[in-house]
Amino acid sequence: MKVLSVSGWVFALTVGFLFISSERVSQSQSAAADSLKATRAAERIDKKFSATELPTFSYSNFPPDSAIDFCGEALPLKDPEVFERFEREFVYNINDRAQMIMYLKRAGRFFPYIESRLKADTLPDDLKYLAVAESRLLDLRSPAGAAGFWQLMPAIAQSYGLVVNASIDERYNLEKATDGAIKYLKSAYKKFGNWTMAAASYNMGVYGAADEQEFQSMKNYYDLWLNRETARYLFRIVAIKEIMSKPKKYGFADVVPLAPIDTKTIDVKKDIENLALWARQQGTTFKAVKLLNPWIRGRSLPAPVSASRPYKVLVPKFTESDSVAVGTYQYKIDKAKLNAEKQGIYIVREGDTLESIANQCGLEISELRQLNKIKDGETIQVGQQLRISP
Repeated sequence: MKVLSVSGWVFALTVGFLFISSERVSQSQSAAADSLKATRAAERIDKKFSATELPTFSYSNFPPDSAIDFCGEALPLKDPEVFERFEREFVYNINDRAQMIMYLKRAGRFFPYIESRLKADTLPDDLKYLAVAESRLLDLRSPAGAAGFWQLMPAIAQSYGLVVNASIDERYNLEKATDGAIKYLKSAYKKFGNWTMAAASYNMGVYGAADEQEFQSMKNYYDLWLNRETARYLFRIVAIKEIMSKPKKYGFADVVPLAPIDTKTIDVKKDIENLALWARQQGTTFKAVKLLNPWIRGRSLPAPVSASRPYKVLVPKFTESDSVAVGTYQYKIDKAKLNAEKQGIYIVREGDTLESIANQCGLEISELRQLNKIKDGETIQVGQQLRISP
């Protein structure tokens, strides 16, 4: 049997002490880590869910036992085919987080007016989501020619009293366009007797919807075989409603909506040849006038048909003053060019490009190409007449 020397015993005791100390430190660190995890977990429970964090809902599935309605009319989600169509739109929209954030932001600016108009006309509040599905609350123009928040076609808009020409397109006027949409929806509801079919007809037209009902001997939207776009249309509206009406549930509690803009109205009873100069006289800018009045398509504003029905032009409420001296600012008005544009024609001049013409006339380049059937790669010529109105 070997006996350790004194130095050997000291070495062994030292190693043992270090091992025990190391184990205690390890246990202490582990306990501290567990405590930190518990604290962070508690913080996550108390903290509002952010659009950038992991959600508690599913991005891939919608609860099949949920109840969903549109304008108080229940969706028959017990029908597997109906549920599948709705869930598809829900999944598409809930996964497009950036787009949904922008919907909620724009809604803060525009929903108050739309909601007040729907309420005044005793229409269901849910119809505001139709505008979101149609235009994303942007002044868009579709390839088919529909325009504005409510995506009205030119003939439909004109039938409801809206002006649509090269200088003025009231489909881009939120008040006038909402008037037209409300008139259409009221008429469609009277025809079909329910808001589901009224909304479907907004997409495919009253005649088209009624024709499908008659041919298929079915009145219920959910029982009809419809074109792909209309078959998805209502479900997209309802999916948007589900998410936008419950922002906290779906992780948008931190979205700050855009505030409505404070404006004042100026009645315009005669023509304005130079809108930039007029804007300065009101103490504002051409940019502000165009942003607030997208229905004014170009650089001028013709006189209204009747002085008793003036155009109502919005300007920022808090401007520099009610009247601003314009100094020596001058802009030569080309009368011939102005008259041609009033007739919906633009005559190409030296130095013009599709981009510069579109900018002058309140159009997108794609709209200008579409109106004149100009293909990619084709050029315009000096003296060429281009259509600039629908």
